[in-house]
Amino acid sequence: MNDLDKERQTEGRKAWYAVQTFYCKEEHLGKYLEKKGVNYFIPMRYIEHETLDGKKHRKLTPAVHNLLFIEKEFTEKELLERVKDCTIPFLLVRDRSTRRCYEIPDCEMLEFRAVCDPNYKGTLYVDTVTAEARPGQAVRVIRGPFAGLEGKLTQYKKSYYVVVTLATIGVMLHIPKWYCEKNQLIITLRSSAQHLVVGHFMFDL
Repeated sequence: MNDLDKERQTEGRKAWYAVQTFYCKEEHLGKYLEKKGVNYFIPMRYIEHETLDGKKHRKLTPAVHNLLFIEKEFTEKELLERVKDCTIPFLLVRDRSTRRCYEIPDCEMLEFRAVCDPNYKGTLYVDTVTAEARPGQAVRVIRGPFAGLEGKLTQYKKSYYVVVTLATIGVMLHIPKWYCEKNQLIITLRSSAQHLVVGHFMFDL
């Protein structure tokens, strides 16, 4: 059993909400939620900047804008009450068929946070429609730091990537083809974007 599988087994039955913000305010909302005692996660990546004197600096920035995830420690009603003084508009992503908040099992968030490691080079972020439209083979990674990860192996610009999706975001990890084995099951790690809708949860400025 690999490390990722072991971590999955140790996780409880917690869940997360996917949240959409506006005007690139995801970090502002994150800081507000932190003050309110709400645990959150924003996928981040390093961007290199070069100064006029030729020195390079790395800055940690959101991998995608207007998206973050919050841990479901409260009911929707309790969450609304806790953030009733929020001045930053945001929406909870909802299941299109049930209109309920789209809940992400903690084990999936654990896996997703692992693939969003900003120190791992060669990661691409796309929307789920683009990610799921790419042709590929369902695989399981059997070597390297992501051993145990299941997704879709696809080729992009002569390199191989394992694609995973969650809520409205798709992550393409640059992983060698020989690190993977075919998975006989049709792997859909996360619900398709066509089943999700951004729902009525907004606070006016």
